[in-house]
Amino acid sequence: MALSNEQYDALMRQYYHKQSRNNQIVSYRTDEVYSAIPELRTIDEEVSRVSISSITAIFDGKDVAQAAAESKTKLNELKARREDLLVSHGFPVDYLEPPYDCPDCKDTGYIGNKRCHCFKQAAINIVYKQSNISNILSKENFKYYDIDVYDDNYFEGNSDVSARATAQIALERAQNFVQNFKQKGGNLLLLGQTGCGKTFLSNCIAKALLDEGVSVIYFTAFELFHVFEEQTFKKNADVADLHDQIFDCDLLIIDDLGTEFQNSFTTARLFQCLNERLLRNKSTIISTNLSLEDMRDTYSERITSRVFSNYEVIKLIGDDIRIKKVINN
Repeated sequence: MALSNEQYDALMRQYYHKQSRNNQIVSYRTDEVYSAIPELRTIDEEVSRVSISSITAIFDGKDVAQAAAESKTKLNELKARREDLLVSHGFPVDYLEPPYDCPDCKDTGYIGNKRCHCFKQAAINIVYKQSNISNILSKENFKYYDIDVYDDNYFEGNSDVSARATAQIALERAQNFVQNFKQKGGNLLLLGQTGCGKTFLSNCIAKALLDEGVSVIYFTAFELFHVFEEQTFKKNADVADLHDQIFDCDLLIIDDLGTEFQNSFTTARLFQCLNERLLRNKSTIISTNLSLEDMRDTYSERITSRVFSNYEVIKLIGDDIRIKKVINN
């Protein structure tokens, strides 16, 4: 659903709190540093005077360009002296900079007139009711990815690669996906039977990228198409923002594709979703119990060709891990 006024105000209060916290920290640190380095106060006062010199030059009838150039040179000199003093007295160079949670928007929630990615993710968490996502991801992340739950003696077909070795490869490729995400983006197709760890692996990726400030939204296939139906047939204003986020978030995770009720509408909207996100250079992860052959039979050729040509395939094999854990416990 769309953010209500109360939800929006609550989010903005969080940003105001962050800004107030940052100002208090800078104020405290400034007093601390001025006490330890009295000369620094003099330098900062000089910075203030020099900063307005190019402005006063307009009223004094001076050459504005020359005044600006002289001010820039002087400010660079003062900055270098300032940094040298901080470091020589044991302070980090950026000690007096606000400790932003999000350096991109400087904890305002906006970059220019556009909502920052951190605001979008906060809105997603509220709109999509992902308040429990921290509980889920606190248990399903790379730290708890256990290779030993996979059988080293389980093989499929004529392959000589065991379930455990396959899981190790999947883990490495998922970690590589995360490491290169901000530079390269990319799309993943996770294949495997029920219970082999596809959702767990996608949650690992989600947690790692959320920690880096990437906007991530997760849907089961059923939930995804429910939003499409509400927007298309009922013109439901409550899902308008959520519908837009499907196409705009940095990473969309579609879990259990193939479990939805399939018809011409779901096929058409799936193609629109995947195609539009490719055109916008947005990343998508799809997990499915279907084989590549089943996907060709279930969805149109244009969907499967789009997926197969633009997605990196990661396959997991083995027995149902969840059942094994129950039996072993």
